[in-house]
Amino acid sequence: MKKPVTREEKDIQIRREAKATFILFGICCVWNILFAYLIPGSIRIGGLPLWWLVSTPGMFVLAVVGVVFILKRVFVNFSLEDEEEGGRENA
Repeated sequence: MKKPVTREEKDIQIRREAKATFILFGICCVWNILFAYLIPGSIRIGGLPLWWLVSTPGMFVLAVVGVVFILKRVFVNFSLEDEEEGGRENA
């Protein structure tokens, strides 16, 4: 994606990045809650309940993969400063 130039393009990009972040947050919350309540507590691996292994460390892995994905696909590095064509900032 090309870097935003106008103030409107920057606003659109900022909203896009915020939306992607909130979607990832929602996915992680749903993952944690669903697997914490769907897997029976009687199943254990290494003395730990399976629901905990899937919901908590599993959610961490999901979050890291999600952050890497949105950093590569959604986020764009650009200046937040308003600049004129001559390179001076607007007042």
